[in-house]
Amino acid sequence: MTDPTQTDSPDADGLPAADPHLVHDLAIAHPEVTTLAAAGLLRMTDAEGRGLVALGLPLPKGKRDLLVPADRRAAILLEIQGRIDRAHRRDALLAQGRRALAGRGTALLAADHSVPDHRTRVRAVREESLHWPGLPAPVRLQVSRSLDALELDDLDDATLAERLERDPALSRRMEDALSRVAAALRAYAEEIGDPPDEWGFSAFADRLIRAARNRLDADDLLDRWEREHDQWRRDRAEGRGHAYVRRHFDLSRFEGLFPMARGLARKLVLVIGPTNSGKTHHALSALRAARDGVYLAPLRLLALEVMERLTADRTPTTLLTGEEEIRTPGARHTASTIELMDPNRPVAVAVIDEIQMLADPERGWAWTAALIGVPADTVYILGAPEVRPLVERAAAHLGETLEVVELERKAPLSPLPQRLDWPDVEPGDALIAFSRREVHSVRDTLLARGLTVAAVYGALAPAVRRREAARFLSGEADVVVATDAIGMGLNLPCRRVLFTALEKFDGASVRPLTATEIKQIAGRAGRFGQHEEGFYGVIGRGTPQALRQLLEKPDSRLRADAPLPVRPSRAMLARLAEHVGTAETRLVIDCFVAGNRSGGGAGGGGNGGGASPFRLSDLSGLRRVALLVDARRLTLDQRLDLLLAPADLEDAADARVFAAILDAIEQGEVLPLGRLLPDRLDGLEADALEACSRACDLYFWAARKFPDALPDRDRVRAARDALGQRLSEKLASRARRREPPPAAGFRGAPRKRFGPKRR
Repeated sequence: MTDPTQTDSPDADGLPAADPHLVHDLAIAHPEVTTLAAAGLLRMTDAEGRGLVALGLPLPKGKRDLLVPADRRAAILLEIQGRIDRAHRRDALLAQGRRALAGRGTALLAADHSVPDHRTRVRAVREESLHWPGLPAPVRLQVSRSLDALELDDLDDATLAERLERDPALSRRMEDALSRVAAALRAYAEEIGDPPDEWGFSAFADRLIRAARNRLDADDLLDRWEREHDQWRRDRAEGRGHAYVRRHFDLSRFEGLFPMARGLARKLVLVIGPTNSGKTHHALSALRAARDGVYLAPLRLLALEVMERLTADRTPTTLLTGEEEIRTPGARHTASTIELMDPNRPVAVAVIDEIQMLADPERGWAWTAALIGVPADTVYILGAPEVRPLVERAAAHLGETLEVVELERKAPLSPLPQRLDWPDVEPGDALIAFSRREVHSVRDTLLARGLTVAAVYGALAPAVRRREAARFLSGEADVVVATDAIGMGLNLPCRRVLFTALEKFDGASVRPLTATEIKQIAGRAGRFGQHEEGFYGVIGRGTPQALRQLLEKPDSRLRADAPLPVRPSRAMLARLAEHVGTAETRLVIDCFVAGNRSGGGAGGGGNGGGASPFRLSDLSGLRRVALLVDARRLTLDQRLDLLLAPADLEDAADARVFAAILDAIEQGEVLPLGRLLPDRLDGLEADALEACSRACDLYFWAARKFPDALPDRDRVRAARDALGQRLSEKLASRARRREPPPAAGFRGAPRKRFGPKRR
């Protein structure tokens, strides 16, 4: 049965038949034509009630639901027929254009579907090629403009060809495209030039031609070229940076980067021995007798203790750390954290403490720099006996004299034969945990047993740690729970050292303790003159057998052929950035990594001969900071200063403070210290107080470099003291707390796992 609403033959009004798809496309574009769905109808028979009727033209199957107002149908049909006629003329014009413009630089094509009324319009297209010196092939460019088919109607072939070939609009567009592309090529050629290396314009030209393939529009081409240029500059900077690093900063010859130290006939004195053997006393005696000197510590608190000891012994000493500075009048000696070693200030005596920290994956580079580069006539190197082969190898590589002083422990140290349980803890014991969370968990367990407890861990400010240590030393606290910082020279004499765990998280994974770490920590037991004998053992979990096995296992990180970790200095990063012409610190860091991938195996200098002992340390932490500072509108100097910020960006509180500092420096605004601290400290928990203390440390560090943006440096000490006092009170009050004993079967602090779950 035939559909009465639409017809496939010439309509009743005598309109000639046309392609149904063409009719549909032209009709649906008419503003008065609608569909059943658009009209809110289900059937064509319902249209009459709305004053609508079927269009009445041949339409494709499935698309025959077009409706028009009944009183406007005749006029709409005439308008659509006019469009159909223009479409037919357009098709004829396209055929004529193919014939008339064959072999010419101009063509006539159908209009893009995105153009309104594209069925009745054509597109005049012109293509030309731009030849440029140095390009291996010409650049093809194409311009176009849209025309109504009626504009070119009734022209013979010759007239049509002449009209399009001389079209002013097309000519202007082509001239503009050629001009802009030529200007870009001229700018690229002038910037790149013809250098003596492989990064000349001819090499870049190959990339330009590859990028121009199938890109005929000038805007599209220039956009692609700009992205290619950015990548080219990055590749060029990396390539030149790699070569520059290998030529000038070859870290396999790391010793050559410290000319002041190499100019001195340094004498190295390695003082080795177990904990409580008098190593520090031996070295500080030489430091006091020297006209000037420097003590390099692993911890700010240890540097502070040495500064106070030397100053009390009539050797005025200045404290210098990243987070604190105490200038002593008349001081010719300095006690500082090891990262602040000054390679350009010669002294008579330097003391490097805890040299076994060379094996630390995050900070070992600082001990390498001090060992190789501290400019002193005599360098005292203090550490565990296990580090001797590594230091001997370094001395041989440098060709410097090495004297070895071996000291014996002053009080005997013995292992406990059995694992202890919590009721076995006695006053005077030190319990060792390996995270802040475990320190608090162990402390709460001991509090429930009726003991008073002091706590010492890295997140505490030095003043708070000293107060907690004083509570233990005075007997106010029965026991102390500490992290492994107790093994780095902190003065906490105790009778027994008890390990609550035999593994630790080292920043990358959970691993067993090394023999060196166990000896350093266990050696704190039995201080000479206070406890005649020291003991060490395990409590809660672990076994004496496991502890003994760890002690018997050699520390591979301190073997004679272990690499010495090194890291580029700020000055090196600045020189490299200037050479490659970039302010992107991430790129500079990547250049160092790529330029020294084989540095650890390269031939070294020095009289020792053989392979270089140096290897580039892990720079992933620096790279994370680089990504943050590179995202800001900062100068290269500002970025390099911020790159070395002592911030733990994985800690949310530290990350917020660092972001606030970046905001102030980037925007040229002032950041008062008060904006980073709460108005009142009352009611803050210990973790919040610790976060505020770290904010003070980071503010002080940044204020030294950016005093205009961070003007409250002088207020930091008072704020830090107030926070420390409040935190000390908090810890002391908690230490007097009594809680129910833990549930039966509890055998230690909850174990924290890192990485994927074990299955």
